[in-house]
Amino acid sequence: MVTIRAGSAADAAQIAAVQREGWFAAYEGIIPAGFIDTVTTPDDGARVRQAFRTRPWQRMLVAVAADQEGPEPAAPGVVGYASFGPETDFTAPWPPPRTTDGEEGRVAELYALYVRPAWWSTGTGRALMERVLSRTSDAGYLSITLWVLRENRRARRFYERAGFTSDGATNVLDRLGGVTELRYRRAVNPQLYQPL
Repeated sequence: MVTIRAGSAADAAQIAAVQREGWFAAYEGIIPAGFIDTVTTPDDGARVRQAFRTRPWQRMLVAVAADQEGPEPAAPGVVGYASFGPETDFTAPWPPPRTTDGEEGRVAELYALYVRPAWWSTGTGRALMERVLSRTSDAGYLSITLWVLRENRRARRFYERAGFTSDGATNVLDRLGGVTELRYRRAVNPQLYQPL
């Protein structure tokens, strides 16, 4: 059983550990291990804490194991996380600025959603996604985008089950060995959505 709550800088080391474990499991055979190791090198959460400082518009949710029951007996702790906020411009240098639609509160973006592999298929990712959609709806966003690696079939199925579809935009990540990512989009609240 997990509890979804707002994440904070105090969770940074655990969030970074989930990210590293998730990247190695999800991107095996897609991104060379050396690139993954470089991008997720353990730093006791310093990169995550920096994101809290430099991206005040970003929101973070964490899934916390409520007890020692579950697929991986362990002390209570963060087993998944999602970060989201206004849509950013993927063509700009890092860190990307917000798009006009993001800045004006029309289009949100799911920046990341990772769950420890031992917690895959337990409903943890779905619970995080539902909370992201609820929070973006409450904030008044009309639609939400995300970027997913073209070869990451498991993640694409997960997002498609959550109502996302590819909108045709692509981006090549040269710093990760030239892998291609696809942009997915969905209405935050399909009953209220009117295309931009």
